[in-house]
Amino acid sequence: MGTRKKAGGIAAVALAAVVGALALAGCGSSGSNAGAQASAAEASLAPWPFFGRVPERTHYLPAQPRTLNPPLRETWSISTHALIEFPPAVAGGVAYVVNKYGNAKAVRLRDRKILWERVTDPKNSGTPTDVTAPVYHRGKVFFAYVDGNLVAVDAGTGKPAWTRKLTGHLESSPMAVGGTLYLGTDKTNVVAVRAADGKVLWQFNSPGAIKASPSFHRGRVFVADYQGAMFCLDAASGKLVWRTNTTRVAPFGDGGFYSSPAIAFGRVYAGRDDGTVFAFDERTGKVSWSFPTGDFVYGSPAVARVPGTPPTVYIGSYDEHFYALHALSGKRRWRYDVGGPVPGTATVIGRTVYTSSFKTRETIGIDIHTHRKTFQQRQAGYTPMVSDGRRLYLIGYYELIGLAPARG
Repeated sequence: MGTRKKAGGIAAVALAAVVGALALAGCGSSGSNAGAQASAAEASLAPWPFFGRVPERTHYLPAQPRTLNPPLRETWSISTHALIEFPPAVAGGVAYVVNKYGNAKAVRLRDRKILWERVTDPKNSGTPTDVTAPVYHRGKVFFAYVDGNLVAVDAGTGKPAWTRKLTGHLESSPMAVGGTLYLGTDKTNVVAVRAADGKVLWQFNSPGAIKASPSFHRGRVFVADYQGAMFCLDAASGKLVWRTNTTRVAPFGDGGFYSSPAIAFGRVYAGRDDGTVFAFDERTGKVSWSFPTGDFVYGSPAVARVPGTPPTVYIGSYDEHFYALHALSGKRRWRYDVGGPVPGTATVIGRTVYTSSFKTRETIGIDIHTHRKTFQQRQAGYTPMVSDGRRLYLIGYYELIGLAPARG
């Protein structure tokens, strides 16, 4: 996304509330007890540790009724003073956010305290750089830069852990599963890197540049290239399982993929940049269906089966519309006129889907049942909303904004 305009297993969420032991401070509660309670509350939150939230990159967080849905109220905001192209990695009550200059912050979400702040780009030139979505995994935070540097820092302190220089530009956001990072390069490689020390485990060479981000499901990595092909690889070895070149099968066309795949319902979903949305059979790679929007598609699909609705793919287009497509048939369920091009990726939180346009300068929330707008804020972002299961966090152009249910 951004100047590059790129995008890239649904888990139930357990929500917990902290009960009022602090109110009993005069009866023996201590600061250490309060700290323990805060730690327990943070441990109960739902992580959003990378772009897409889960390895299948569904961009979906289920929620109980009346917990996370609009109306919402703003509780705080933090400016990063430069473009935030991707949403933060959220884990353990901390958001790790990085801006266009490679300036990363660790923000404790319960009180917006900045735990650490560091320029993570090894170039450190003081000029804007291109960085992909941050990833939290096993006590480290990972950043991939367009100059080819893959950087790991300690999540608690921000201190560098290791740096690996990869061949080519990195526009693909890493996926972290089981101690391994998977990402692509514009030199047509998909690379598996050991998260502990940055060792390259395997590489797979594709015909086209990899600008999209890989996804993971059941021991396989799914990724698309910029010549219109979708790949399925064995995650342990990097060996090809299947490959489908969309330019050689109906409806043909010659677009490439910025859009990162989402995996659900036995299918792999992605949008080609010519505006065609595809569903592939997860096992064989055969095209299950395709749907033409009216203009470019650069964002990734969000996929969800929200209670009361069928399995649905949610995706925006530069034709200024936002689409809800039946995930099994590809038929259009509904369409919403956003009023401007949709450059980024939607997220589904509870029964609300969030999207944004820089033309309108707004982020909006659409009720999935009524298809009506239930939220709007004068902030625009590429992937405008994430959540930890207790609150929501809006990613504006420069700002990270905390939101809470208005009833809570």
